[in-house]
Amino acid sequence: MAEKLSKQDLEGPDAFQSAIELISDYIAENKKRFYSIVTAIVLAAGIAFGIYMYWSHYQYSAKDLYAKAQDIQTAQVPENPESITQKIKIYEELIDKYPHSWSARMAYYHLGNIYYNRGEFDKAIDDYKKFVSSRISDKAGIKFLALTSIGYSYESKKDYKAALEYFQKALKSNNAGFESVAYSNIARIYELMNNKKNALDNYKLALEKSMDSSKSVFIKYKISSLI
Repeated sequence: MAEKLSKQDLEGPDAFQSAIELISDYIAENKKRFYSIVTAIVLAAGIAFGIYMYWSHYQYSAKDLYAKAQDIQTAQVPENPESITQKIKIYEELIDKYPHSWSARMAYYHLGNIYYNRGEFDKAIDDYKKFVSSRISDKAGIKFLALTSIGYSYESKKDYKAALEYFQKALKSNNAGFESVAYSNIARIYELMNNKKNALDNYKLALEKSMDSSKSVFIKYKISSLI
């Protein structure tokens, strides 16, 4: 059976009501401070919402420009010089207007590809490096591809020391599924530098990681030629 409430309990002040009265008294005594706090909270919330809306619009606008460039890329195969020039302009506009967006970072990668395919290796290297230095997720292994492309660009310039440096950096990045390619690239550069021992060691590693039978045949041939 529940205990009976005494007369004092029935007549005593309610805890919640007491708390309300204390708050009301505090507000009455500190009106200026209270309203200043409320105003600050409202302003902070408004600023946070404004930043969120601005950033959402910023990213959306950047993605819209990025999509335009991608549409050009897929609309014409093979691409003609005019479409390539148009893509370059869009990517440059994207970087200029929305430099902090994900799309602008990816624009550097695509510009690197364009300049590499055109044989403009210095421009390709510059854009690939800007992409690599950006804060972008490497979950898809895109940084591996960019680092490897820098290596290819230096190799095309016959700067084998720099090419080796970037192929080794690519090997240390997220290279899932590309291990054999990474080791093959390193081996090839060592071979061009007349370092047969390191070339042979890396070709053997490339063979261990290879999942392509035709590629394996080629690697075996390279190994036999160096023994």
